[in-house]
Amino acid sequence: MLLIGVSTVVGCTPVPKGLLAVERTDTGGARALIAPCPGYQSLQFSVYSTGGSSGYQRWAVINDAMGGSLSQVELFSAPAGWSTTESALKDLKGAKKYTLTLDGAIRGRGLDGEVTFTPDQLEALQAGKVIVADGDGTKVVSRSAFMKDESARCSP
Repeated sequence: MLLIGVSTVVGCTPVPKGLLAVERTDTGGARALIAPCPGYQSLQFSVYSTGGSSGYQRWAVINDAMGGSLSQVELFSAPAGWSTTESALKDLKGAKKYTLTLDGAIRGRGLDGEVTFTPDQLEALQAGKVIVADGDGTKVVSRSAFMKDESARCSP
């Protein structure tokens, strides 16, 4: 009986999946891409920094309508229908790591995404390339490969 309870608790905490990628925009900014998952509802999106002299800083937005999804988010600009909830982080500079997080759900079951990167990695990206999570690190893949349907990453 104890094993069933432990299994249930572990199952309630969704492990971040490969739902997010980051790419450099034509103007040198950053854009988060959200993988296509039918029925996915994006609820909250954020980017935060750790380390450096300024410590922890975050920029976050929340879905006001609590329905639907996004395909992309320009960092530091709230999408239509979303509100900024934190704005201490204003740009991606310095020798820090930045982490994008996405909280959402499919059919009421939590499905989150996460990717960590540095400004140097973002600056080095070529057109048509994105940074995605890969185990404990990251890798660079083509934008088109990331945006392909992949049912495994869409399962809570």
